[in-house]
Amino acid sequence: MKKRITTVVMVLMITMSVFAGCGETKQQSAKLEGSCEEILKQVYENANLDSDLREAMNYYQTTAIDESSEEYILGTDEVDYTDSVYSAPMMSSIAYQCVILRLEADEDVQVAKQQLLDHADPVKWVCVEAESVVVENVGDVVLYVMADTQTADAIKTAFLALGE
Repeated sequence: MKKRITTVVMVLMITMSVFAGCGETKQQSAKLEGSCEEILKQVYENANLDSDLREAMNYYQTTAIDESSEEYILGTDEVDYTDSVYSAPMMSSIAYQCVILRLEADEDVQVAKQQLLDHADPVKWVCVEAESVVVENVGDVVLYVMADTQTADAIKTAFLALGE
């Protein structure tokens, strides 16, 4: 009898662990409302950035990604999206870019994120290099940042907070 109870308990524990690993995370299932530009604005407003960087961001170029700049910005043209925004300094000695993409309905988020990571070029700027490459998502919206570690972490934290 004791062996039977032990066996039943073991089977239940294994079953529970399988189901626990199969659930979606909040990041994957949450939906962000608004355009990519509106989402970026919220991220910038809520990010814990130093005052000098926050001031400099007022002069950053913020634009939608078009076909002519897609490969330079994303490193690939293999990610399908319906909306985009790109933010970067126009002229600077700082390696920085922030991209928000809303993926096509049939685009696999994990595959798209991996494409961005695989094709990231943190040394694409002349004489400077980004310390950190971050690719995160909340639902079908993907954040892609190349920057110094402190800035990338602050942007990532503010973005992920939008999904909570």
